[in-house]
Amino acid sequence: MSSSLKLAQQMPDVKVISFDLDDTLWDGTEVIVKAEQAMMHWISVNASNVLLQFDKDDLRAAKVNFAKQHPELLHKTSQLRQRFLEYLFAQCDIEHPEHAAEQCFQHFYRVRQQVRLFDAVPNTLKRLKQDYRLIAITNGNACTKTIGLDNYLSLSLNAEDFDAPKPDADIFEHALHQLNIEAHECLHVGDHPFHDMQGAHEVGMHTAWLKDGTREWPHAFQPDLIISDVIELIQ
Repeated sequence: MSSSLKLAQQMPDVKVISFDLDDTLWDGTEVIVKAEQAMMHWISVNASNVLLQFDKDDLRAAKVNFAKQHPELLHKTSQLRQRFLEYLFAQCDIEHPEHAAEQCFQHFYRVRQQVRLFDAVPNTLKRLKQDYRLIAITNGNACTKTIGLDNYLSLSLNAEDFDAPKPDADIFEHALHQLNIEAHECLHVGDHPFHDMQGAHEVGMHTAWLKDGTREWPHAFQPDLIISDVIELIQ
């Protein structure tokens, strides 16, 4: 018997299931907090002048201001962070600010990939892969290869490689083109009502909203599925 018979009965045209990553397959806030703590530790050891001039609130405000001055980087999260670090280190007279920023970012990035998958994720992906091609579409800078998800995925798309992030149609349409499928043959699973659900709905994909209790549904249209855990996709 198919491992996802109920889903197949509800959406018989679906051939591909697309997943958001942060806050869908793991706690995105948890991993970013840990990565930023690691980054601050690197700064305290290797660029301590920064902490003589900026406290945490000052750093947060400086990054927000830097992002406002560089709107073209808002969805390119890796570039934004590294460019900000370079600017920050230059402001604080850190020697070789570009090289230091690269080292600091790489330290952050390594920890950023140390995600803790939600309990049901590995088995859910394993079972869904029996019947569907699985892909990832993310606005974040998680690396599915480093995390170990590429064994499950046929394709992984990151908004940093596109002109605009979700909910812009381009990244969704690129996935459809790469897989040579129609929009109605793809189900997109994600937690964000706008980035995930609106974007997927507007290109014609099926939608499964991972409702975590922190957001109300804001749209006139309804998602095809509402789930509280990805394991519901195989139940």
